[in-house]
Amino acid sequence: MGGPDSAIHRAFFDNEAQEALSEELGRLIGDATFTVAEFAVDTATVVEVSRDEHGTPVAVRWTYAYQDGALQAGQPDRWSAAMSDPDRFYRHVAPRLIVRTPLQLPRELRDLLRGPYEVPVYECRAPLRELLRAVMRESPLVLGYELAVLKRGPAGRTGAAELRLSGQSLFSPGETQGGQVTVRVNVEPTDAEGTAFAVVTREPRPDLPRHARRMRPLQVQAAVLQPDTYVLTAVLTRPGQVRFHGLPVPLGDSGRSWEDLERLVPGQLAGPTAVHLVCLIEVCGGDDRLQQRIDRLEELITEAQAGVGPLRVSVVAYGAHGVAWRVEDQPPEVRAWEASGGEAITALRGLVGRRVDEREYLRAAQLECAIKLVRERLAPAAGRPVVVTAGGRPAHPHKLDPGRQLIPCPEWVNWTWELGQLLSLPGITFGALRDPRCRGGIWERLGQHARATVDDAVDMEGFAADLGLRAAAQTVPFPVIE
Repeated sequence: MGGPDSAIHRAFFDNEAQEALSEELGRLIGDATFTVAEFAVDTATVVEVSRDEHGTPVAVRWTYAYQDGALQAGQPDRWSAAMSDPDRFYRHVAPRLIVRTPLQLPRELRDLLRGPYEVPVYECRAPLRELLRAVMRESPLVLGYELAVLKRGPAGRTGAAELRLSGQSLFSPGETQGGQVTVRVNVEPTDAEGTAFAVVTREPRPDLPRHARRMRPLQVQAAVLQPDTYVLTAVLTRPGQVRFHGLPVPLGDSGRSWEDLERLVPGQLAGPTAVHLVCLIEVCGGDDRLQQRIDRLEELITEAQAGVGPLRVSVVAYGAHGVAWRVEDQPPEVRAWEASGGEAITALRGLVGRRVDEREYLRAAQLECAIKLVRERLAPAAGRPVVVTAGGRPAHPHKLDPGRQLIPCPEWVNWTWELGQLLSLPGITFGALRDPRCRGGIWERLGQHARATVDDAVDMEGFAADLGLRAAAQTVPFPVIE
């Protein structure tokens, strides 16, 4: 320990000063504070040390300038009146220790060193700022650190897993700089703000169990990540700062407040919904019109693949009934059933090049029979049904219809009844990609949830969303742990 001024300095006491600061910091609990002072060639500094709500050491500094041995007048503050009066200095500032430069001090600071109270004085080469920073970085944690996570509970009545905001332990009280821990988390699909990685502490309430103590955010960062499982390595770089490794993109500041993040936690974690997309395509009308229908259905399948969970696709092609002399009536054809999106697209493209029979009935198509085929083959296990029809001709009536003068269906199929049966299926939606001059009231029913014209540019994302083929974005603001 150094004394007041001396001409020769044989040793410096940086380590001893650092140890004294560490001891003082170790005794600091709750809302308590302590002060230390630094005397330099032309300044004096008072530093008040305390802990924030997380137990992280914080320091507030006041600096006073000296010239020609005397304190320079400045804006009065908490300690300024005591900086030229030894008695007030040691009673009001009450430093636990003083760090001083080995060089000559201003006259008033030399007088403060000769004050009436025994306060340790350390001659140091390093400034107090560096000594205190090192002590703070190396100080043990006084509160445990946790990663805010969503923990998945048992499935509820709807089959979705219930979620609750909780904490995954990272570092316990007493751990120091450099500690590491590994934790495995799941990142779920969420909105454009991404997933928040928040380090929290718990309010110090020994009267409550840990899970009942309120979480307080210490560090909140976020990143937009692909849904996946990630193995994080958390490193305690210093009290108040944790770094995460193991993510493919760097973490940045979160754009949401802690209150917003808590509010956005969903009650349940929605799982992906299986969908069975059934594409009915009319092959009448020539290759140009057929190609338009194929293109639109291909766009829809591609959109659905990106927007929903498990997707199965069926393709049913239908033409005109064979009503002319010696024209064989070909029933609707299943080109793909419960296939993958890629297989369904291949099946659609295989329809190009169909030879048109000049005796083809032009006023209607076997749409009613195609709907019946779908009704008979649909199975709930394949997923929620979505029926999209691309075409334009009306269906044949199931009996003679003098008013419209359409030939009735040779199989006497009643499209109104068939469509009503389909409409009774839970969650089913209907879309129509219609020819420019489509005819018949059946198309209003087939397009009741979404409709567009095949020779116009189609907002396929919106069309798919109207059919429920774009999964609603669920906000899952935190990583999930089983």
